[in-house]
Amino acid sequence: MWVEKYRPVNPNMIIGNEDTRLNFMKWLKNWEKKSRPALLLGPPGVGKTTLVYAVANDLGFEVLELNASDIRTKTNLEQKLGPFRLNKTLFEEKVLIFLDEVDGIYGHQDKGGIEFLLDLIKTSRNPIVMVANIEDNKKIIKLAKCSQVFRFRRIPPKLLEIMVKNILIRESLVLDQNNLEIIIRNSNGDVRAAINSAQAVSSRIDDFISEIRDTQISSIESLRIFFNSSNIKEAYLALKSCNLQPRDKVQAIFQSVIRSKLEGEKLIEVMESLSKADELVAKINRTHDWILLRYFDQILAGSLFNTLQGTGVQYGELSLPWKLQIRVWNDGEQIRYISERLAKQHHVSSKYAALYYLPYIALLSRFKNYEKRFVDRLSLNESSLKVFRKEAQKISQEIK
Repeated sequence: MWVEKYRPVNPNMIIGNEDTRLNFMKWLKNWEKKSRPALLLGPPGVGKTTLVYAVANDLGFEVLELNASDIRTKTNLEQKLGPFRLNKTLFEEKVLIFLDEVDGIYGHQDKGGIEFLLDLIKTSRNPIVMVANIEDNKKIIKLAKCSQVFRFRRIPPKLLEIMVKNILIRESLVLDQNNLEIIIRNSNGDVRAAINSAQAVSSRIDDFISEIRDTQISSIESLRIFFNSSNIKEAYLALKSCNLQPRDKVQAIFQSVIRSKLEGEKLIEVMESLSKADELVAKINRTHDWILLRYFDQILAGSLFNTLQGTGVQYGELSLPWKLQIRVWNDGEQIRYISERLAKQHHVSSKYAALYYLPYIALLSRFKNYEKRFVDRLSLNESSLKVFRKEAQKISQEIK
């Protein structure tokens, strides 16, 4: 297999994630007792395991590798590790404990596995390296808190193409550009998938595209890809691959926007797009017209991509309590409702009304009888009035 034949044995031969690779090499080189373990997080096929072996070899470490099936129970771990809990073997070899697929520890069968692993982290005289594909997992989050985390991204298409072409040259083979582009596109930044596909098509397997692999992308990673998309199609595919429910996708994007430094008209544009997406979800739930769900990701990507371009918004979660997040979201809905009614009355856009009219009207509403006149003119309901009063109070405090 080409994957094994051309597996890098030197850290400098690995492609992509340059800063992460360099930081991991520094971590192992400077490791000392009581140092935190390393946790390598990232999608499959980006070189995590290859890097561990290459750096260990470069620095003179023997690697003791355990996978998910080995580390599911305390008994298994104790048996496997045994004498290796010392920092050197009988022959004075330095040992690195490598725990692969730690995100594979799950369920009731993993009795004591995580707990023993956490205990091992505190007492080990050897460097410990753990690898996981999925970050949004309670056990991985627990491990991350006591580890030095190294995050890996998918390999850029250009680097993949150069690597595949180099292998083809060494194999004295030629692949037409069209097939090569299909391989790179479908590998989705996975080195292993790209090499396997190149070997398959070079061996004249015509249906290689349908056999590439099963890509596993976490919801967090999908949203990160969405915010860093270079075109609408890429944004749409990222949302489509995200395994969250439609309303949860809207909430996740909303949280990321709230955490960002976005403000003014650009913030209003984004919030309006999110509100429309939320209304679509509500309509689907109300009418049970489930066929509309197939268009949801396209609508969301299409309405947000251009608006988010150049804003620097990245995926992130609010540390606010959930009840407070819901209140912020609902307030935004009411402000949009007020702005739309205000815009209609003054013949301006709802964005302009929210940005320039609403703050002044909210401030004026503190005067006697003005609030009643405003509420009557716009026929605001109780929920809208409550939010309007809250905004008026905030603006009054800010200008004092």
